[in-house]
Amino acid sequence: MQHQQTTFDPATTDRQRILPAIASATLTIYQFFDIGDAIDLDHAQRCLNNPSERRVRLRTRQSESIRIAQPPLRIELGSLTVSLADTAFEGVLRAVVYDLGAVEMAVEMRPAVPLSWEDAATLFAAAQELPPALSGRIATALNDLEMLIRPAISRPQRSPVVEDYCVLIVDRLDPPCTVADLADHPVVRATLLGERRPLSADASRLVTAISYYLDDLALLSWNGALLIEPDAAAAATAAEIIAFANVELLLIRSYDAALDARLPEVHRRIAQAQRHFTMPLVRRYSQLLSDVQRLVAEVTEVTEQIDNALKVTDDVYWNRLYSAALGVLRVRVWRDGVDHKLALLRETYAMLHADADSERAAALEWAIVLLIVFEIVMALLERSGVI
Repeated sequence: MQHQQTTFDPATTDRQRILPAIASATLTIYQFFDIGDAIDLDHAQRCLNNPSERRVRLRTRQSESIRIAQPPLRIELGSLTVSLADTAFEGVLRAVVYDLGAVEMAVEMRPAVPLSWEDAATLFAAAQELPPALSGRIATALNDLEMLIRPAISRPQRSPVVEDYCVLIVDRLDPPCTVADLADHPVVRATLLGERRPLSADASRLVTAISYYLDDLALLSWNGALLIEPDAAAAATAAEIIAFANVELLLIRSYDAALDARLPEVHRRIAQAQRHFTMPLVRRYSQLLSDVQRLVAEVTEVTEQIDNALKVTDDVYWNRLYSAALGVLRVRVWRDGVDHKLALLRETYAMLHADADSERAAALEWAIVLLIVFEIVMALLERSGVI
């Protein structure tokens, strides 16, 4: 996306001019990687020399409604200097390892305050295409981490699919204001999308807004989230839920890409099997049937694990937040694509199985005919005295 360099129009409305400045905030840039089929988190923790922890840090309102099947492994990777939008920041790098085979790399920094909405938009825009130095630092840290925990990874293989996301947590505005007034503000919504100009009404629909109290607000979009939240525990919980949604998107996209690569191979092997002559009662599709069945079982198992990784048991704010995050990331669309490809594989399996059964039945029928002919010939030969 090309970001306009025009600053805000000075002839803005009074409502735009009275926007409060961001008095305290934390910016976190995420990259999500798929490095294997699964990760034994206990084994991975034993492989590490870095400080790490495995515990659910959800200690906020109604957090008992959130169920995490396997609490991820959190690893602190030290401090670093980040250059973003021609500005240097001191940040910290951490990794979060999920049992589903995904790794979250996060760079957390605190922008200088007061921070204008225009400057925040610049940071969101810059985060959509990271500087090579920062990308290289993340890649090096991921490679080092992957080497350390490799014994804990089941079938290690790096997927080419990588997800990026950015979250700005604002814990204080100056002057304080009614946060609900910011939910539909064109400048605030433009900030989240990394645009320095106010959005049209149509473009504003790219942002989803939800809130719980009068002083909190979550704005979600495909590229990032803006959380105005004075409660640090609630802000951390919201960020973790959004990260889970990104992990789900990553894994669904990874398996969608894997299925895209495997389907042409299946079709090619079917064509090869149909061209080759096989002896009667020899199943030409036996290995192919086994491979297709295994692939369907693997993807089905993984998608079920993804569905069960995080559950919100009650219809409360966190449920709405998680559903909204899945919605703006279009996880359902990608999931429907995977389900469609799985349906094609199941239909292919059924077709091959029916074809194999038909061939086997035809071979048995021919065998019976040949046995009858053999018996008739033998009887004629006996009557003629030949044998």
